Amino acid sequence: MGFDYYAILDIPRSASAIEIRLAYRKWAVRCHPKNDFHDPPEIPLPSISISHYWELLHEAFDVLSDPLRKRIYDVYGEEGLKSGVVTPTGFVKPYVFSNNCMKIYKDFFATYSPYGDLIDALTNPPPLCQNDASLVRSKAPDIEQYIDLELPEIYHGAIKKMKITREEFIDEAQVRTKIVEETLTVSIPAGTPTGTKIRFEGAGNCSPKTFPSDIVFEVRERTHERYRREGADLQVEVPISLKDAIVGFPLELIGVDGRRLAIQIVDVVRPGYVKSLKGEGLPVADGDEPLKRGDLHLTFSTSFPDFIPKNLRDKFRVLFDELYQETNNIQ
Repeated sequence: MGFDYYAILDIPRSASAIEIRLAYRKWAVRCHPKNDFHDPPEIPLPSISISHYWELLHEAFDVLSDPLRKRIYDVYGEEGLKSGVVTPTGFVKPYVFSNNCMKIYKDFFATYSPYGDLIDALTNPPPLCQNDASLVRSKAPDIEQYIDLELPEIYHGAIKKMKITREEFIDEAQVRTKIVEETLTVSIPAGTPTGTKIRFEGAGNCSPKTFPSDIVFEVRERTHERYRREGADLQVEVPISLKDAIVGFPLELIGVDGRRLAIQIVDVVRPGYVKSLKGEGLPVADGDEPLKRGDLHLTFSTSFPDFIPKNLRDKFRVLFDELYQETNNIQ
């Protein structure tokens, strides 16, 4: 002969669904096997050990919290429940307790904190009938943090040590937490686009109510004093004189990677003129070719003299007349 499930929970047979859950909540917290039983709690069945009662408590709650199992138990008793019965809707298979007490405990407290005030249980009661969806824990919100990178770090790739704070369980029952500070190593591949999110799954906050959150680092790019990024390409504006725009000039740039780039401008620098250097941009992240890089695009801002003396204007006029005549002859 088995035990009376109602007696195990110390409730009357007329107990409501809320009263059943409150009773389980009360005894589950008091009799959790991880508790330090220097002063063992009084339990509804004093003739058995606390460890045995812990198992019976979960079996009783597993039956009485399920409307169909409870109805079969109320009508046919433990024998009918564990032997199977025929109902108007068909045969109900015999009930077999899974004996997975900790899973039942975690499923319950995932939506109902074991250390909350019992009054809260009455003012904010759990659903009367739990379905499978109500036992599914949601995931805690992500912990989000920015990683600000200099352009050379994006060019070469970087490894960053990032400090984060999160809530961590401090007991094996996984119901109590504390705030801890940790350092995570974040590897950032060369050419990583701005806005890329690097995710550490399940490394965030722990809570008995939710699955552990993720930690997400979002890459941001600091403004460079000279270069501007557009995808894997780089843009740079070069100030030049009117003379340089007309006759050409040598140009030396220090690249993002620190190399000196010697460039000879031989074209006439017209408005809108762009000089492009293939492969002198940033690495292409996740590209099919591991060494593929974007391009470096040079634009130019031409400065004009504020004043030209008359004698020089006359010389310029003659030179330009000759220039246009020569150009027309070539065409």
